[in-house]
Amino acid sequence: MSQLKERVAYLQGLVEGLDISDSTKEGKAIKVISDVLKEMAQAIEELAEAQDDLEEYVESIDEDLSDVEEEVYGEDFIEIECPNCGELLEIEAPVLDDPETEIICPECGEAFSQDDIEWDDDEDLDIELECECDESDVLCDDDDEDDDRPRGESRT
Repeated sequence: MSQLKERVAYLQGLVEGLDISDSTKEGKAIKVISDVLKEMAQAIEELAEAQDDLEEYVESIDEDLSDVEEEVYGEDFIEIECPNCGELLEIEAPVLDDPETEIICPECGEAFSQDDIEWDDDEDLDIELECECDESDVLCDDDDEDDDRPRGESRT
């Protein structure tokens, strides 16, 4: 933007160097054009500075929002239904890693565990169950009572 102001200042210098008289119509027009160009260059510079300030501010807000999003949505959440009152709850996935953990519904105040939750068969849960079997590369689903596979066999 400083280049624009410099060019307008150079143009104004040229106009003044021509010794154009204000008494002629052409002289008045050229000097007014020169003054308008100077004002426009100043306005453009102010707009550019305001734009830079806004960009910095938006970037700052974006960083703050990212921090808030990470704080709020940082963990994986699973939506479950309270078995007592039917209220939909969002529970952090790591809470469900321990089947002994009691969850207290904020709506009805009743406690329940992972075993009390009715899971949809179609629901895609990203919970990896840790297995105590000797197979280290195989995901074992020991909790499936109706599963006919021997312990440690993978689902394929």
